Amino acid sequence: MTIEFEERAVAFIDILGFSVLVNNAELDSSVLSKLNSLIDLLTSVIPFLDSGVNRDVPSHLIPTHTYISDSIILSAPLHDEEMTSYDGLSIIVMRCIQLTHHFLKAGYLVRGGISIGNVWHTPSNIVGPAYQKAYQIEKDGSIPSIVLSDTAKDHWRNHSFGSRMCIQNDGITMVNGLHDYYIPNNTSHGVTEQRFESYESLADDSINSELPDSAKDKWLWFKEYLNAEKSEAMQWASAESIS
Repeated sequence: MTIEFEERAVAFIDILGFSVLVNNAELDSSVLSKLNSLIDLLTSVIPFLDSGVNRDVPSHLIPTHTYISDSIILSAPLHDEEMTSYDGLSIIVMRCIQLTHHFLKAGYLVRGGISIGNVWHTPSNIVGPAYQKAYQIEKDGSIPSIVLSDTAKDHWRNHSFGSRMCIQNDGITMVNGLHDYYIPNNTSHGVTEQRFESYESLADDSINSELPDSAKDKWLWFKEYLNAEKSEAMQWASAESIS
């Protein structure tokens, strides 16, 4: 098989708390059951999301995905000659938001990086500087967010047209993982509010648990972000109802 680089948007996403779960699963059957549930989610969530893609979308534009332990790697072509309105970075950002909601529902925070550039990606392997950059952003991260590289940030600014799928936070451009539009079944009355309430309860339980301080700090950051996003989402909803 010959490596052929292509300009793609790439995301490296890590599930936080996985290592502790694995270590404790050796000694506690209830933790082992929780680990099994997480592995099931890791292996099923992308195929589930792919099944909802419109059949008219060309298969090569549906993000390629690879699993490594507790990490998910996604990539998509940055541009497409036949679909001029297509933007691969927007597709990857959307997938990251969807994944954030699915893993939060299961009780897990995520952290990651997104970059754009040359990469070769198959279902079993990925090679290229864009992947290495996305991986390094995740490894250097300290807060549970998916952060855009400088090149991805510039691309987003030029193509997003004011979208709230990415936001600014303390000087970084990050995926708005709590974007309410991508909450599953959000068209049903009260679903968004209920989901945000469940996230808040999850954060409170984690903060008041026996987790290490480093893990609690991540949940404290998340709760502050959650409160800000709830307020922002309500403002947008009010503005749309008036218009």
